[in-house]
Amino acid sequence: MKTHTRRFLDAAVVAIAMCATAVAAQPYPTKAIVIKVAYPAGFGVDASVRPSVPVLQRALAQTLVIENMPGANGSIAAMNVLNATPDGYTLLATAGPDLVVAPLTIASAKYASDSFKLIGSFGSADMILVSHPDRAFNNLSALLEQMQKPGAKELSVAHWGQGTLAHLAAADFQGRAGVKLLEVPYKGIAPIAAAVGGGEVDLAFVPLAGPILGMIQTGRIKAVAIASTKRHPLLPDLATLGEHARFKNFEFGIWTGLFAPARTPDPVVTRLSKAFHEWNESPEFLALATAQGLRKLDSGTPQQAAAFLRSENEKFINIAKPLNLVAQ
Repeated sequence: MKTHTRRFLDAAVVAIAMCATAVAAQPYPTKAIVIKVAYPAGFGVDASVRPSVPVLQRALAQTLVIENMPGANGSIAAMNVLNATPDGYTLLATAGPDLVVAPLTIASAKYASDSFKLIGSFGSADMILVSHPDRAFNNLSALLEQMQKPGAKELSVAHWGQGTLAHLAAADFQGRAGVKLLEVPYKGIAPIAAAVGGGEVDLAFVPLAGPILGMIQTGRIKAVAIASTKRHPLLPDLATLGEHARFKNFEFGIWTGLFAPARTPDPVVTRLSKAFHEWNESPEFLALATAQGLRKLDSGTPQQAAAFLRSENEKFINIAKPLNLVAQ
């Protein structure tokens, strides 16, 4: 009887192992993939991600679902994805600089940039200094002159949270200009664009992506200068900040990445990377990049993507250090 029992148990163990192996060997993906976008719908990161969905769905032969989860410099979505099963079915779309810096400013952001694997970049957008169309200044020199007049009214500048790229750019701008601006935080790029267009705030650094270009071209907001080393082909008459003596090498750009938890199996990451490469090489991406002025950042292999993320981590941590950011 004991022998039969032992044989039965051995057979059961083998069967369970075979089932587990069969499950593990199932091709990825076999169900819908959810992308948690760390910002509100309509602008910035969201506007860079959504156009990729049809191409990625074709490449993966599976449905992709976008869920917007804004707040706390992108860390709410990041923690949600990090706490999900690392099986490739819950991914994060966020701004790379915010992913790096958020743990320095958000106490609940219990992660580091190496807590995630970078799948690929949706592109990089230059940051642009914008204002309300009715403001008296039309360029950087006029803005500086107005701010430095004796008794001049303090101007306000919007950003989407302490330690975000918009905050870092604004802090660098104030330091070089020798002025103090009233900083006003919002929950994302879309509310900031609406606030600038509505005259609630005077200034903001926003990425030249999504609807921002259209808002400039239709006069809803006014472009003052661009935070790049060279002028933008879609706004060739707009001067760079670096053209002014006080702002040499003033360069801030925001790139959007697709990330998976670091514990995601390598074969799944490789599959996602291949699909993402198809997006980067697609006519749809080329059309989007041309229309929005995005710079392509092809992360290549998972190993190259990891190296790029490490270099970005070092870059933005060095920018943030002088600000003595405190996690709150």
